[in-house]
Amino acid sequence: MVEHRTAVTARLTLGALAVLLVGCGTVQGAATPGEIDVRSLDVGSYTTAPADLEAGRKSTDGPILEGLRMAGAVVFPHEVDPALTHSWGTDVLDTPRRAADTSAISNVNLPVLERHRMIVAFDVAEGSQAFDKAKPAIETDARITRVVLLRFPGAHTAADAARELEATDFRVSPDNQPVPIPGYAAAHAHWRPGIKTIGATFAHGEIVVSLFLQHPSPDIDALATRVAAILDAQTTLLDKFTPTASDRIAELPRDPDDLLRRILIPGPANQQIAISSREFAAWPGRAGLHYRPAEPAELGAAWDRGGVDSVANSYSTTLFRFRDDATALAFGTTWQNTLSAAAHPVAPPLDLPQARCAERRAGTAPALTRCYVSYRRYGAFVSGAEPAGVRQQAAAQYALLANAQ
Repeated sequence: MVEHRTAVTARLTLGALAVLLVGCGTVQGAATPGEIDVRSLDVGSYTTAPADLEAGRKSTDGPILEGLRMAGAVVFPHEVDPALTHSWGTDVLDTPRRAADTSAISNVNLPVLERHRMIVAFDVAEGSQAFDKAKPAIETDARITRVVLLRFPGAHTAADAARELEATDFRVSPDNQPVPIPGYAAAHAHWRPGIKTIGATFAHGEIVVSLFLQHPSPDIDALATRVAAILDAQTTLLDKFTPTASDRIAELPRDPDDLLRRILIPGPANQQIAISSREFAAWPGRAGLHYRPAEPAELGAAWDRGGVDSVANSYSTTLFRFRDDATALAFGTTWQNTLSAAAHPVAPPLDLPQARCAERRAGTAPALTRCYVSYRRYGAFVSGAEPAGVRQQAAAQYALLANAQ
């Protein structure tokens, strides 16, 4: 199966294993020369009509959509520190409460975030070891970097928030000491001598960069140097990012790359679905890199060769847009050729021989069936616990892509 760089990304990609089916599975259109006649496919009860995205617009969409834009402006920790080969999570944080609950922002800072009207945040964390929820990170010798971008309504507000976030966090322990960051006199940072972690905040325009780093040993010089390296890379990305004006966030397009309307949804095409980063959202441009498979290396290379430029997810379906038809098809072949030892190929849907399907068992958990299907420059994974239903999903996704042209 595809092993994604981040644990949360894996959840985004796999989605729910059971999908409630409602609505009509009408298959439209006729095949063009050389293409499969989608009317012959067994799509079960799945809809194959492109969704009306604007019909589902919700008042909660705007901040999440801005957070997804920020997902393309956040530094990936492994780009700065290649030792960070494992994900420790990534997601849009669409409320101050969710942002305060992350480890890069002490939960004592909720009042600060609320007072300064935090709009949205994006969080990414990576480590040199796999995340183990049964063991506190501080008890390991893992290298960890967590980056949270916090959006505020104005540069002055962001600067005030960065200073107050640090001050509030600093007061948590009487042992905390300030730490200067090389090259960043305006950065706020602290650590506790003898403890191998550091926290830092830095305002850059309307965005506050909040960092949490752990080092294998309590080496303050190494920690401060690592913070500076992250800020070097992060500020370069932010210089290329234009935050959406606060009064225009509600108008952000739900489907900026025309991808989300092409993805399979568990219900009729005219249903109203709120944007949710984990369940129903488009990840435009560089934000799609949060879905790039880290392992096996051959699959990551196939992604790179394919020039994936946008990603969308809908519950148990993930859709990618490749550079061309050939690379979309080749990605599925590479996926099947690099399945883990716990997985084995299974039959694809009838009349859809180019689809690739596999079953994977992990311990005592129910087996998961997954299929990859491509149509022209689009490729999609569908997943579920019921093999026949997954094959119908794959057929329906193919038909939907054909009908969306």
